[in-house]
Amino acid sequence: MVMKKKAQAAMEFLMTYGWAILVVLVVIGALAYFGVLNPQNLLPEKCTLPMGLYCRDHLISSAGNGSIRLRLENGMGQGIMIRSINVTGDVLTGCILDTAGLTALNEGGAAYNSINGWHLANGDSGTVTITCTSVASFAGKTKGDITITYCSDTPGGDAGERDQNCADFIHTMEGELMARVE
Repeated sequence: MVMKKKAQAAMEFLMTYGWAILVVLVVIGALAYFGVLNPQNLLPEKCTLPMGLYCRDHLISSAGNGSIRLRLENGMGQGIMIRSINVTGDVLTGCILDTAGLTALNEGGAAYNSINGWHLANGDSGTVTITCTSVASFAGKTKGDITITYCSDTPGGDAGERDQNCADFIHTMEGELMARVE
């Protein structure tokens, strides 16, 4: 008879904790299902590039085919020529701005010192709009990888030499974009 009372106490103990654990699992499942525990909703928006070129602001728009706007600031200690900007991600497709599109950002829309690309003097900032082939309709935040190719603006020499120096000494910078599609 004593053995049955111990078994009953053990069974009641396990059932009580079993129901409590089951309730906790159901609550966690419901929170995950409704997106409350989605890590992308908890992460802050950010646009980061390596030291020297700073991403001051950003916007991903889904209007039309979609576009990405970046406000960049040069803190590299010298002027640079940005030759291309490419952003890739899960919902971002074909977001590339090539040399021709970047050259149009210069004053007068012409090449700077006969070098094609966007000239960004040291300490200057500017806004660039990258048109995408498509930005999927998406609710929430998305992540994109930014790749920027650039060279130092090389004063001196003739136009052909400056353009060749920029082509020979091209650098790549990679960054990250985490933003809400608006």
